Amino acid sequence: MAHSSTPSFAVRSQRMSRRMRFLFLTIRLWQRRVELWVSAILIGLVAVVFGQGSHLLHELFFTIYDNSPWWALLITPLGLGLSVYLSRYVLIGTAGGGIPQCIAALEPDAGLLRERFLTLKVAVSKIFLTLLGIGSGATFGYEGPIVQIGAAIKYRLGKSGIGHFGYGRGLILAGSAASVAAAFNAPLAGIVFAIEEMGRTFDQKASSTILLSVILSGLTAYAFLGNYSYFGTASASMHFLSGWIPIIATGVVGGLLGGITAKLILGISFFLPNSIAKARAFSPVLFAILCGLIIAGIGIASDGMTFGTGYFRARDIIEGHTEGLEGYGILKLITMLLSYLSGATGGIFAPALAVGAGFGLNVAQLMPAQPETAVVLLGMVAYFAGMTRAPVTGFVIVMEMTDSSTMLIPLMASALIAAGISRLINRHSLYDAQARMLLKTIRAAPATSRN
Repeated sequence: MAHSSTPSFAVRSQRMSRRMRFLFLTIRLWQRRVELWVSAILIGLVAVVFGQGSHLLHELFFTIYDNSPWWALLITPLGLGLSVYLSRYVLIGTAGGGIPQCIAALEPDAGLLRERFLTLKVAVSKIFLTLLGIGSGATFGYEGPIVQIGAAIKYRLGKSGIGHFGYGRGLILAGSAASVAAAFNAPLAGIVFAIEEMGRTFDQKASSTILLSVILSGLTAYAFLGNYSYFGTASASMHFLSGWIPIIATGVVGGLLGGITAKLILGISFFLPNSIAKARAFSPVLFAILCGLIIAGIGIASDGMTFGTGYFRARDIIEGHTEGLEGYGILKLITMLLSYLSGATGGIFAPALAVGAGFGLNVAQLMPAQPETAVVLLGMVAYFAGMTRAPVTGFVIVMEMTDSSTMLIPLMASALIAAGISRLINRHSLYDAQARMLLKTIRAAPATSRN
């Protein structure tokens, strides 16, 4: 009896099942890809809006200030007080700079942190509160908060594809990298930042996600703003052999000052003297108003020099317009610490570069035979590397932000020296220590207080 060549019902069912499963997996794969593309483009758009909003509010503040400097005594304290009130009592999860929160959210047991800090509500609120701080004249930047915002956008829009912790971690890293790349127009810096500062190790599985996110967010920002250098183009060069004295000098000075700054910031975060800690805990809003009054007083006394993010003053120093800016570094450092002490929402990533430019100018003035702009760039990277202990991110971001590729080797050397000096002052890097303390606080909290 001849056997029929027609497949049995069971075989046909298996084939149909495989085809349907393949179709389902293909649809899921493309859904995940579209989510990644859309989120990266959205991060680029947010970075553009955030950056332009920051500059507009900065100009608005100075328009009012130019009309009468005494307005600062009202705007700065009230702005910081309102920011603290909203972040503590209304918009929960928006306090802080943003980078430590993202680093802490990378931990496997940080599910509570991810649900608290990486939401779209927090992302939108963080934009508003950061712009409020910048518009108040405080020393804040948007580049730190945009990291948390980008991570939240990436994590939430890609959450449907999260089947394991590693994928979620990759989304956070990709969102952070895309944010830095779009905010600074520095794609390499975004990738390096995700590896060195955020992940601490190279995550091969997340590499393609990070790279694609950086490309799409960067192209989106480029479509609106064009190809630009964040701090302009620095016409600077320095031969490594003839410039070893300023390289060592800026490395040592930047490492010491950056390390001390990191120690002070950590002290403000977790180890305040009892009297100050009690005053801030008793009335955080009034404490922020007091900090705002001091910031406004310093700003008025310095003829407006210390107000704002520091972007324009740093650019002036890089371009050689340094008259009257000799004390900028120390005064900007003081207002940056006071802004952070106030508890208002805002970042210190970009202000740290401005402080470094000020200290670089001081070193350059002690070495008139050396090219001033080159020494200023060395001061920027050294102070940043000393404060964050992220030397690779430091020299890459300064090189890209100033279009100074000819300074690569000197920048690398100064950053490495500064990071080494900073290690003698602090056991852990700034953002890593903040993330550790944040995790420790959350883990120690009773279950009732977490909800």
